[in-house]
Amino acid sequence: MPRDLPAGLSSRLATLGRAVWSAEVTGVGRQRWPRYFTQPVTAIYTRVRLQAAVARRDPDHPGTNAVVVHLVWTGADPSGTYLDSRPATVRLTREGATWNPVR
Repeated sequence: MPRDLPAGLSSRLATLGRAVWSAEVTGVGRQRWPRYFTQPVTAIYTRVRLQAAVARRDPDHPGTNAVVVHLVWTGADPSGTYLDSRPATVRLTREGATWNPVR
């Protein structure tokens, strides 16, 4: 995927996407985004490690303040099975000066 965001912005959004995904799979930090995490935690993963993240403009919403953070992560599912190199995405939109996750 070619870079389509300034390097600094891409890095900040990738970091934000990592934090959101970590909260998604571990349950830790969900209170930071109450509009995104509206349902109770259903599955907790352990030994989670985010291996890579890259932020790009959202191709489904061109011309908007929307990005997709593509992630690769690893961790043990609730039954203890270790899963490696799993893909995930987090969508973000800009609201004023703030970027927020959206489903």
